[in-house]
Amino acid sequence: MFFKKKISKSQNFLELTPIRKVEFEQKDDERIVLLIPRFKSAISQKYLIPKKKGKFIKANLDPLGSQSFLLANGERTIFEIANLLQEKSPEEIQDAYMRVSKFFATLYSSHLIEFKELIHKDLKIMEINDVKN
Repeated sequence: MFFKKKISKSQNFLELTPIRKVEFEQKDDERIVLLIPRFKSAISQKYLIPKKKGKFIKANLDPLGSQSFLLANGERTIFEIANLLQEKSPEEIQDAYMRVSKFFATLYSSHLIEFKELIHKDLKIMEINDVKN
């Protein structure tokens, strides 16, 4: 879709479950490189990408972002991910909840992740509309 779904103010951001939408590579030093497609359609990829360029834009994540992205498996909430990160290195991560939630908010605004709760909400709305028709 061309628009991003808004998170309602009544929804607690820490209770959302992130789901990855992009592929990634893991480097030797445990860091993650996100592989963001330059174009979505196959035709655009075939004709608009220069021959010496790859199909993907590579985005390197810092250690906290890499650990957070790996823990986002579609089953853990942002709250659980922040707890796990804080348990691993409590002295290293100050204010883990704020940093992790900001990280996932940035990924969501860039359309690199989705939230499980928002997907199910849209499916329910579509089912209701189908029943009415």
